[in-house]
Amino acid sequence: MDFDFKELIAKAHFDYVGPAFPSWWGRNKKLFVLPSLKNISRELLLNGKYFQRLTLSYEGQQFDLPNEPLISLGLTKTIVETATVGQYRRGTVKEYICTEDYQLIIRGVCLNEDSEMRDEYPTDQVQVLHTMFEINDALDIEANLFLELFGIEKLVLKSFELDEMAGQQGLQKYTITAVSDQPFYADLEEKEKLNLP
Repeated sequence: MDFDFKELIAKAHFDYVGPAFPSWWGRNKKLFVLPSLKNISRELLLNGKYFQRLTLSYEGQQFDLPNEPLISLGLTKTIVETATVGQYRRGTVKEYICTEDYQLIIRGVCLNEDSEMRDEYPTDQVQVLHTMFEINDALDIEANLFLELFGIEKLVLKSFELDEMAGQQGLQKYTITAVSDQPFYADLEEKEKLNLP
């Protein structure tokens, strides 16, 4: 029996059920279809979410996240706003301080690919995630085109959650939050290029 992992992850994380009205679905289905990596440059403008393989590594050990997880990311700036004095001056003065790290949310489903073991709990895949999360250091990203577009080469994992899967003993949803990490030597090289003290 074949599985559509995209549909499985979307249903597991978002409890999505297709609408009952065909005419409404015909007009609105593009709002519910996850974007394709074939058009990634266009989809980036839409702040979309993407399915693709994600492999992390640490000191030669590789960790494949199961079944093409869903990756979303965000970026914020730290800006100090100072109120101004004056009857005719409205608003605030904005002072840029820094751009924060990328915030990532990785959502996926563990599932035995072997059809004979489909109803058994995916212990091996869950163990890989647990072992990976126990590393208290930055992990290297191995050849992920989506994250490469943003110059993200390392991740620090912040939280790891296994959700309940009532009545589905062969599946395990997981959610990982992470932040991007920039090596310190990269900061030093940048400083030297700008001739800063």
